[in-house]
Amino acid sequence: MLIDGRTLNEGEVINTDICILGGGPAGITLANELNGNALDVALLDAGGEQYEAQVQELYEADSVPEYYPDPKISRLRFLGGASNHWGNNTSPFSPIDFEKRDWIGNSGWPISYDEMVPYYQKAAVYCQTGDDGYSSEHWLPLMGLNDLLSEAKFSRLGIAKASLPPTRFYVSHGKPLVESDNVKLYTYASVVDLEFDESDKRIISATFTSYNGKTHKVVADRFVLSMGGMENARMLLLFNEKYKNKIGNKNDIVGRYFMDHPTMNAAHLISDLPKLESMTRFEGQRFLVAFFELQEKVLKENELINLRMPVTSGTEYGMSDGISSFHILKNALIRGELPEDLFTHYGNLILDADMVIEAIARKQFDTKVFESAKNSAGFQIPMMVEQIPEKNNRIYLSSKKDKFGLNKLSIDWQVSERNRELMWRSLEVFARDMGITSIGRLRLLKERASRLFGDQMGFGHHHMGTTRMSDTPENGVVDKNCKVFDVGNLYVAGSSVFPTGSHVPPTLTISAMSARLAEHLKSGV
Repeated sequence: MLIDGRTLNEGEVINTDICILGGGPAGITLANELNGNALDVALLDAGGEQYEAQVQELYEADSVPEYYPDPKISRLRFLGGASNHWGNNTSPFSPIDFEKRDWIGNSGWPISYDEMVPYYQKAAVYCQTGDDGYSSEHWLPLMGLNDLLSEAKFSRLGIAKASLPPTRFYVSHGKPLVESDNVKLYTYASVVDLEFDESDKRIISATFTSYNGKTHKVVADRFVLSMGGMENARMLLLFNEKYKNKIGNKNDIVGRYFMDHPTMNAAHLISDLPKLESMTRFEGQRFLVAFFELQEKVLKENELINLRMPVTSGTEYGMSDGISSFHILKNALIRGELPEDLFTHYGNLILDADMVIEAIARKQFDTKVFESAKNSAGFQIPMMVEQIPEKNNRIYLSSKKDKFGLNKLSIDWQVSERNRELMWRSLEVFARDMGITSIGRLRLLKERASRLFGDQMGFGHHHMGTTRMSDTPENGVVDKNCKVFDVGNLYVAGSSVFPTGSHVPPTLTISAMSARLAEHLKSGV
């Protein structure tokens, strides 16, 4: 059943067994898994069925680091959440992602990859990428790539899948909930408070407002916070201010270990191998992408992080060293500094002068000069970098408040020197395989580091880790069943519970974890 929260009478109280706070991929998966059950479920979403600017404004952060996007841009505050603008690129996490890695502090999940396998199968159905798995052994022969890395010592090919068009979770999976007898969806229901029984250590009710000055309550046996990787932390921090950190934050973990996936072109693959043009396969209502990654044994032996490395054709203009050096020199001069690798940049300007002129002509005069600009120059690698969990990367509360009087969030985030070092080391190992297999020559673009980790850095907008899962409250916010430590009936769903973020997009794992949580909730344990 779909209920517009704006139609409720002032002070109306909703009684239910399970209350889900948030209707993105995590909440929609969870509600569907609970649909048709004997349990009554209420799902509250802060928006409606479509985008609305005034609702979206509530995601605005007070402060973000330079170059980092404001969540007002990256998140969406209506049913389906960020799935309403994602690319639907999905892959499962790797077994090593769940393991404790001595060279990566704060790594290790309290559950294993094997425990996740059956839920990944369910999640693929929700993501509409098919139930035929992500096995390289299955897909690479069909793509004609099974022998591409036959002589490789360090790397392998992984598989990503996406539906066409991308799956919008509410559009695709909302109808069964609207028609449900036991699930009620409340729109325009923005949560503003929780009532916590400090002696019994249970949440009694959630208060929400519907943008019209009226407030309402939900009284439930169990509550699930599923507002996304940033808002889950923000709301828990708000509740903990009221209850003196007794809701899963006695060890100051809520909001910390914030991770994203930095994306960048940090290497060029110089190759004319035809098979590299066949790394994508369209199949009906979906497409598959093969990407390079490092073998797990290599990650362990060399103490590396993993990188998701698809390849795309590059032109002389797109891969120009001269254009990159021009920007680096210009930025350094503006700051009154000399860049590292000064003579390398001067040399690039001279050797690549035609492409620099091409860039100036395009920017200043909106015209193209050299036909050679569109010539093939090899392949770019728009890679996704695994970010290691670090305590000082965090979501915290600002003193500024939104229209409901709730503190806005602020973000401290960076890619640490340790993370950068591991990225370059991982690329160096991968480069060796390109030579061993005669695929080509991998050129690392270290001289571009100031821009790669600056104005050229992209983001997966994958917000993870802020309510991390752990065996103990000393190291996390929720236990292996996603229940908040020291609270009897509060759970968290979504990527905020991830202790590590892997090197692939998180939505498949978000959906899988939600299906796993649903099974736990249905068990009544």
